[in-house]
Amino acid sequence: MEAKPFRWGGVWALGFGMLGVSLLWQLYDVYLPLFLQSGRPDFGRGAGTPGFGLGTTATGFIMTLDNLAALLILPTVGVLSDRLRGRGRWGRRKPFLLVGAPVAALAFAALPFTVGGPLVVFIALAGIVLLAMDLFRTPLTALLPDLAPDGRRSPASGVLSLMGGIGGVLAFAIGGALFRVSPAAPFAFGAAGMLAGVAVVLLLVREPAPPAGRPAEVPGVVENLRALVRDRDRSAFLLLGAIFTWSLGVSTLPVFFPSFTVKEFGLDSGQATQLMAFFGLAIVAGSVPAGLLGARLGRRAAILTGLVLLIGLVGSIYAVQSLPLLRGLLVAMGLCWSLVIVNALPMALEFAPPARSGAHTGLFFLATQLAACVGPTAAGAVLQMAGTNYRYLFLYVPCTMVLACGMMLGVRGRGQGARAPAKVPAATVAPAEAAP
Repeated sequence: MEAKPFRWGGVWALGFGMLGVSLLWQLYDVYLPLFLQSGRPDFGRGAGTPGFGLGTTATGFIMTLDNLAALLILPTVGVLSDRLRGRGRWGRRKPFLLVGAPVAALAFAALPFTVGGPLVVFIALAGIVLLAMDLFRTPLTALLPDLAPDGRRSPASGVLSLMGGIGGVLAFAIGGALFRVSPAAPFAFGAAGMLAGVAVVLLLVREPAPPAGRPAEVPGVVENLRALVRDRDRSAFLLLGAIFTWSLGVSTLPVFFPSFTVKEFGLDSGQATQLMAFFGLAIVAGSVPAGLLGARLGRRAAILTGLVLLIGLVGSIYAVQSLPLLRGLLVAMGLCWSLVIVNALPMALEFAPPARSGAHTGLFFLATQLAACVGPTAAGAVLQMAGTNYRYLFLYVPCTMVLACGMMLGVRGRGQGARAPAKVPAATVAPAEAAP
C-alpha cells in the first residue's frame, strides 16, 4: 500500500487528545496532594478544603502507588497495541482509547465526593482513574510515530506539547477558579475536557495501515530491553537513564509545589493552582519553537540546553520571597522545560523500528513512571527530614538534573537527533479536514 503524504491536520487532531489528558492529569497531580495533606496543623489553614491530614512522606508514597502499576501497564499496553492488527477507522491504537477514557472520566469526576470519608475509598477510586488512564496513554502517544516520519517528529512533538501546555493552563487557571465555587467543579471540568479531546482523536485521526506482513511475534518490553543489551546500545541506555533521572526531580514539582505556595506564601488551594498557569503558559509559548530548534540544532543539544538552564532557575526558587519574582521564574522554567520534553520522546523513538514504535514508547514511559515511583517518596522524605521545609525541594530537583546532564553527554549516534526521514506511512484526518 502506497504511503499517503504527511499532513499536519492529523498531528493537530492528536494534539486535542493530549490537551484533554494533560488537563485531567494536571488537576489530579495538583489537588490530590492538597486533599491528602489538608487538615494537618502545620500545613496551611487557607487550603480551603477538608482532607486527610497526612505528612509529606506518606503523601509522596501514596502519589507513587499508581506509578507502580503503570510500570507494568504502560509498556505492556504499548506492545499490545503494536500487535493489534486493526485497520480502517479504528486501527490498532483507538480501541484502547474507547475503553479507557470513559472509565477514567467517570471515576475522576466522582473522586472529590470521597474526601472526608475513609482514606481507603479515596485511594481505591484514584486507583481506578489511574488504571483506566494507563490503558490508553501509551497507544495515544504512540500515534506520534504513526503520524510523523522521523524528520518531522520534533516539530510534531512541539505541536503536541503546545496542546498539552494549553491543557495545563486550562487546568491551572480555570480549575483554580472553579475550585473556589466547589472542590468538585474542577474534577467535572477535567473529566469533560479529557473526553472531548479523546473524541476528537477518535473522530478525526485515521491511522495508517500497520506495517506490511504480520511478523511472527512483536517483541515485548523485556525482549526490547534485552535487544538493547545484545546490541550494546550504550546511547539508548544512557538516554533512558537521563529520562529517568530528570523525571526523578520533575515528577515531584506538581506534588509539592502547590503545598510550598500554600505554606510559604499563604495562598489557598485555588490560588496555588492558578499560580502554576504561568509555567503552563510558558510551555505553550515555547513548544513549537523548541521542536523547530530540536530539528535544526539536534535534539541532544536542545535537551542539554534546557536542563542546564533549569538547574539554575529551579535552584534559585530556594531563596525567593516575592510572588512576582516566583511568577517570572515559573515562566522561564516553562520555556526551558519545553526544550527538554518536546525533544525527549522523538529522540527515544530514533532507536525504534517502525513496527515497534508502541513498545519503545512504552520504554519511554517505563523510565518516567519508574522515576515517578521513586521521586515523590524520596522528595517527601527529604522534606520530612528538613522539618517540612518545602524550600529544600528546590535543592533536590536541580541535583537530579545535574545527573541527567552527565548521562546526556554520553549519548551518541542516532540519539543525537539524526534527521534522516523514515519511510513511515503518515496518518490522515477525516475527509472534512483532509486539506494540507
